[in-house]
Amino acid sequence: MAGKTLTQAVSMMRGKIGTTVKLTIERSGQTFTVSLKRAKIPVTTVDYKLVGGDKKIGYITVSTFSTNTAKEFKTALKALDKKGAKKLVIDMRGNPGGLMTAALKMASIFLKNGKTIMQVQARDGSTEKYTASKKYDGGFKETKPTTVLIDGGSASAAEIFSAALHQSAGVKLVGSQSYGKGTVQTVTTFNDKTEMKITVAKWLTPNGTWINKKGLTPDVKADEPSYASLTVISKVSDLQADKVNSNVKTFQKYLQALGYFKGTVNGYFGDSTTSAVKQYQKHAKLTVNGKVDKQTLTKIETELANKISDNDRAYDAAMKLIEKTN
Repeated sequence: MAGKTLTQAVSMMRGKIGTTVKLTIERSGQTFTVSLKRAKIPVTTVDYKLVGGDKKIGYITVSTFSTNTAKEFKTALKALDKKGAKKLVIDMRGNPGGLMTAALKMASIFLKNGKTIMQVQARDGSTEKYTASKKYDGGFKETKPTTVLIDGGSASAAEIFSAALHQSAGVKLVGSQSYGKGTVQTVTTFNDKTEMKITVAKWLTPNGTWINKKGLTPDVKADEPSYASLTVISKVSDLQADKVNSNVKTFQKYLQALGYFKGTVNGYFGDSTTSAVKQYQKHAKLTVNGKVDKQTLTKIETELANKISDNDRAYDAAMKLIEKTN
């Protein structure tokens, strides 16, 4: 799969349900082959767990708003309730949005009936209000103290949900400014599998604000460290001495975040980068040669991921806030 994008790799592995595909996998320096039977894989968009020890805080992450998201979300709330959750933190960070109907169903759960979830303004200026009701939530309501996490990747339906809870239920927002996508679109699918999106209206928050290209402002600002938004390195072969490219620049930022690279981040794999690689390899008990192979890169990526998880300032701020909320 070297040199292939994620989309290209997935396309090569996909096929008719019930057929078999063979994959050769390299892991921890070892190579092995596995045979997998193709099947329809349901994609879960909601994850949850109980955190905070005796404080019993339910933590829910929503990755996108798709057909089954509202159902999954309700299931998560009920499961956390059975586990004894007393408060909730809902993480909408990195959620690009999706179906408006899912956002309406989920937001309605936290609002008293009749409270505004959102407004949609047509091209002629006429406005339609969407309000919380049994129509959306099926009569299921959640009244636990709640906090919502947002960031620059929270857009569209994620912003609809967050704004509704913020303005119509008094829920605090934590994190950084959201993306700011305030338009409503319809999607037309053609026979050649292409799609066309048409903007048909704009949506407003409960108080009538259009957040397009502005986003939602959190009550408690807590930015993630800069290295948390670094992109994935697409080609290991780019990481060679004397090469100049964007992957080297990203790699230098990896090493800088971990405390090994002290030079200038410029995308040039020179002596300072080689020296940093050697320092890391010594630390990780790898062959010390200053060369970046898959094993070295994987270990660096894993260590960086762990550092990001251990230094999630927005998550920590949300937990601190919800602990004080009654």
